[in-house]
Amino acid sequence: MSRRRPAPSSTPALTTDDLQTLWADLNGRYFDHALPPIEIAWSRRLTVAAGMFSSRGGPRVNDPAACRRLIRLSAPLLREQPNADLVGTLAHEMIHQWQFDLLKRRPNHGPDFRRKMDEMNRDGLGITVRHNLEDAVLALAKYAWRCLGCGKIYHRRRRTIRPGRHRCGSCRGLLRETAPTAHRPTAAPTMPPPPIVQMELNLDGW
Repeated sequence: MSRRRPAPSSTPALTTDDLQTLWADLNGRYFDHALPPIEIAWSRRLTVAAGMFSSRGGPRVNDPAACRRLIRLSAPLLREQPNADLVGTLAHEMIHQWQFDLLKRRPNHGPDFRRKMDEMNRDGLGITVRHNLEDAVLALAKYAWRCLGCGKIYHRRRRTIRPGRHRCGSCRGLLRETAPTAHRPTAAPTMPPPPIVQMELNLDGW
């Protein structure tokens, strides 16, 4: 009698305590323990990016209690990925925290980010500005919008984009709802899949 394989769990193997331990290790090795404590949470709703740093206020708010900062990690996208992808994603968001908390700048992928990324990657962390999880994103996407200007497509699990309010983050063109791209697993691709931004916050009015 064959045993039925259990369904994949929606809960990642690492607990939030495990994530805090990993964060503390990276904080000591690459930031001299200078990063202040931050909440880290798994998100089942985050499906357009592997991770995201967010804050309630700006980087120059004097009262930390009034400026809640949070690192969210995508449970649907990361739970079946290699552990190295999780470490790289957390490290990526910690660089954004470093920009926010220590440099007092809004997170971005400019020269400061790239210098810190290169420094950390000397130890093989594999941090990237963009992260190739296109197959995982497309498998979850139910809705899509195409920019009428540059053709960029935004995939979402829920109908959260409103063309009347939102514009393309690349060219500010108008958006029109379209059919999501069919998910077709590919073996040994000859070209790398299109990159997915690890921190995507470029739609006005989001």
